Amino acid sequence: MTGFALGPMPGTSVAEAADIIISETSLPAIPQLPDRGLGSDAVGRTASMLEAINIERGPRSWRMTTRPQLLTRRTWDRLERDLDEVQEVWGEAVPRIKVQAMGPWSLAASIELSDGHRVLTDSSAFAELSDALAHGLRAHADEVASRFHGEVQVQLDEPLLADVIAGRIPGTTDFDSIPAVPEEVILENLRGFEADYLHAAPLWAVARAAKTFLVDSRFRQWLSTPEHYDGLGEHLSAGRRIGLGISGTDARNEAISLAAHLDRIGMPRELLVDHCDVFPIAASASALRSVSETAAILVRDAGDL
Repeated sequence: MTGFALGPMPGTSVAEAADIIISETSLPAIPQLPDRGLGSDAVGRTASMLEAINIERGPRSWRMTTRPQLLTRRTWDRLERDLDEVQEVWGEAVPRIKVQAMGPWSLAASIELSDGHRVLTDSSAFAELSDALAHGLRAHADEVASRFHGEVQVQLDEPLLADVIAGRIPGTTDFDSIPAVPEEVILENLRGFEADYLHAAPLWAVARAAKTFLVDSRFRQWLSTPEHYDGLGEHLSAGRRIGLGISGTDARNEAISLAAHLDRIGMPRELLVDHCDVFPIAASASALRSVSETAAILVRDAGDL
């Protein structure tokens, strides 16, 4: 079990965020600082990794363009400067590092084509975007590995995946609906990224798309339904890993609560040590410290809580 940050951090100082992350976690994540504004949000940061595709801010949302614009160039430069600052704090010998990006489905639902329609509505444009993301994310991971001489693990964030599957992504008008995407199509696409972590709503049909499936603190509510009792149980029984988001406020009580949830679904507590991770739903120095303590308590005392 490991306690780690998802990536987004409060504030506007990369150096401060990097110092907190390296001090409080054993799996440091390259920090993202959405508080810095346009271009530092999840879409802007991911756009800075894309190869052969340019993204610019349009009237309503991000939009694909034929040539790099000023904001596109700024996102490229900001990513490089951020890595430089992180390297100054962390040095050049970090055994394990996590990088993250918005996954292809949420990205395609967040970016428009030149005609104002979402990339998600055009299969060719989606394939182009997905391929550019796969190549760009791989290049980003390679650069991070060369800077820090460590193993790089990749996290895909899919905050809109449940809406994509349910057909809830709005079109350009109320009469322009975007069809739901079948789960098997999404699973096949996400598997191609070979991600270490997938962060999304508890969609058990696609949970196996990455080595570890990450869900936030609402898992306590979700586990109150038979669907999610069964989904989590089957996920763990198949030998797959799960990451659970917790508040990061009371390390021991949260360790006890996690152990109790495993008891409720009839799974051995040892799975917490070998097949589970924890992360704070809102990152801060104290929250990261707390989740790392929760992980340490469970590794040491899972059977006795």
